[in-house]
Amino acid sequence: MALADIKAKIKAESQAQIKALEAENDAKVREISRKVNAEIKEVQDAYAARLGREEPEVLRRREIVAELDAKRIDLGVKQQLMGEAFAEALKQMTAMAPDKYVKFADKLLAQAVVTGKEVVFVGKNEKHLDQRWLDGYNASHNTTLTLSAERLPISGGFVLRNDRIDTNCSWDMLIADARADIETEVVKRLFAA
Repeated sequence: MALADIKAKIKAESQAQIKALEAENDAKVREISRKVNAEIKEVQDAYAARLGREEPEVLRRREIVAELDAKRIDLGVKQQLMGEAFAEALKQMTAMAPDKYVKFADKLLAQAVVTGKEVVFVGKNEKHLDQRWLDGYNASHNTTLTLSAERLPISGGFVLRNDRIDTNCSWDMLIADARADIETEVVKRLFAA
C-alpha cells in the first residue's frame, strides 16, 4: 500500500468517524432538544394551569382593593364636607346678632356657674362678652364672677374657671361636642343614597 493510499484510507476513516460522531451528536442534540422542549411545555402548562386557578382570585383581590380605594376616597370627601359643614356652623355662631350672642352666652353661663365666684375667660377677638356684659350678668344673678385679662385662642363663647376646674363653653367646644353627638345622623342625611 502506498503512502497516498494510506492517507486516503486514514482520511476516509476519519471522515467516517467524524460523520458518525456528528450523527451521534445530532441525535443527542435532538434528544436534549426534545427533553428541553418537553420540560418547557411542562413548565408552560403548569404556569398556565396555575394562572387559570389563580386568575379569578387575583382579579377578585384587585376588585377588593379598588373598592377599598374608592371607599377611602369617598370617606375622605365626606369627612371634608363634614368638616366644612361644621366649620360653617362655627362661622354662623360667631356671626350671631349681638343680642342673640349675649343671650346664648348668658344661658350657658347660668348652666356652668357653680359657686358664683368663678373667673371668666373670653377669646382674643371677643367683641360682645366684655366687662359690661359680665357686670350685667352678676347684677341679675347675684354672682361675683370676674373677667380675666388673659384672652384665650377661642372663636367665641367663654371658659369658666372654678379653682383648677375649667368649664369650656367656647363655640369651638360646643361645635366639637355637637359634632360627636350628631355626626352619624348628619352623615345619614347628607349622604343617603
